[in-house]
Amino acid sequence: MLEDELRDMFAARVDTSPVADDPAGRVIMRGRVSRRRRAVSSLAAVAAALVLVTAGAASLGAGWLPGRPSAGPAAGFDVDSLAEVTVGPAQPPTPGRDTGIGLDLRSGDQLWTSDGRRLRLDGVGEVTRTYRVPGGWVYAGARQVRFLRPDGTSVALSGEDDRWALSTDGNRLAFQLDTTLYVARVGPTGLALTDHVEVPTGTWPVAFAGERVVLSDSDRGYGYLDLAAPDRRPTPNPDVLAVYGVRDDGLAGLVRQERGTRLCLASLATTGGKPRPVRSGGCGLGLRAENSGGGLTPDGRWLAERRGAEVVLIDVDGVLDGRNAVLSCPAAGAVPPVWVDDRTVATGDGGQVVRCRTDGTRETVPLPDGVTEDWELVPRLTAAPAGR
Repeated sequence: MLEDELRDMFAARVDTSPVADDPAGRVIMRGRVSRRRRAVSSLAAVAAALVLVTAGAASLGAGWLPGRPSAGPAAGFDVDSLAEVTVGPAQPPTPGRDTGIGLDLRSGDQLWTSDGRRLRLDGVGEVTRTYRVPGGWVYAGARQVRFLRPDGTSVALSGEDDRWALSTDGNRLAFQLDTTLYVARVGPTGLALTDHVEVPTGTWPVAFAGERVVLSDSDRGYGYLDLAAPDRRPTPNPDVLAVYGVRDDGLAGLVRQERGTRLCLASLATTGGKPRPVRSGGCGLGLRAENSGGGLTPDGRWLAERRGAEVVLIDVDGVLDGRNAVLSCPAAGAVPPVWVDDRTVATGDGGQVVRCRTDGTRETVPLPDGVTEDWELVPRLTAAPAGR
């Protein structure tokens, strides 16, 4: 053996038996250590390659075939590195106490929860949208859409594309890549794809209505995609100018009166190929296509809309039945209104929160100390409306 020959050579040179300070032994030992290091390096390289291949397959669609949902960032989105998929908090969540507002609020890149904790909204640049959903929060900016967990860590959901919408219960996400619409379950571990369908150019998802995804087309109005019949192309209705939200009997929206110029509140059916009004009313209410926040209550009965120095509350069924069922609530701020529950909407007025109720009462709640001027209330999507 080479080792024996090397030992004999050193023994012959010193003409003594090997001792504790054995030159041959040291050379042999260094050789063995070097071989072990090379072996470990080879195993590490193989393991790293396996991780990269597996991660690449997951991110590029290996788990995105029909019937094979996957969790994590959505296929095709730009995630720069695996280290950015999950982000840990720079500091532990700040403990606090009930603010009395009834909703979380966003202040810059911080989330202030209704129980007074503070969490960072990292990884998306300037925050543009935030929602409270089961198990955490979905938030987005110009860079990405992410899921924030209660412990302050977050996971990437999608990349640089603003064409996405959440279901009314916060459990499903519809998002678009080029002309492909994806539907996925959303949760603390990321996304699990359930459907993907080709859609016309120039459309984007705005709402869920059961197994239908409502699509907006800037040139042709609103249509919907039936996930149970994905081969049927959406048929936009140019007379539908806005969709405010989901009701038990379909949608509530703003329509242009047939062969006229007046705009009316309408209950829209999502059967028969395209959204169509089945009841309409309130054509003189001055409703606008660009609804500035509020939308419908979770039960679909009331609609809130900011108008200058007040928030208008509209009883949808009352108006559709021909009654003057409208309330106004003074609130001079520019904060978009958000429903706290089926009977209370919150908005801002300077340095305080204004809570307006459908019984005509109003109360104010001071903001927590330290909230920045650009604060907004966070809609809560945690319970499906009754009947859906």
